[in-house]
Amino acid sequence: MEYDAVVRFLSKEEGGRHNPPLAGYHPQLRIGDIFTSAVIMPKNDNNEVMGFGIEHNVTIRLMLEDYYGKYIYSGMAIELYEGSWLIGVGKFF
Repeated sequence: MEYDAVVRFLSKEEGGRHNPPLAGYHPQLRIGDIFTSAVIMPKNDNNEVMGFGIEHNVTIRLMLEDYYGKYIYSGMAIELYEGSWLIGVGKFF
């Protein structure tokens, strides 16, 4: 199952990534107190580079959706990580 969300990737100056992520990016997703792996795809173009400081409408696919999907609700805040490094923020629609 895929979930609709809006995300904004943090720039290097904000403490985020040095290079913008591409479609199909696999960060860790924090939903509440839970971390899981996810795939991020832009809604408008599957080959898009997702720039910094811009809100992107995306679909998020959880790697363990059967287990973690029950925790997701509309309006829920999310954080995207690479290890312990916060690289993006957003919320589910």
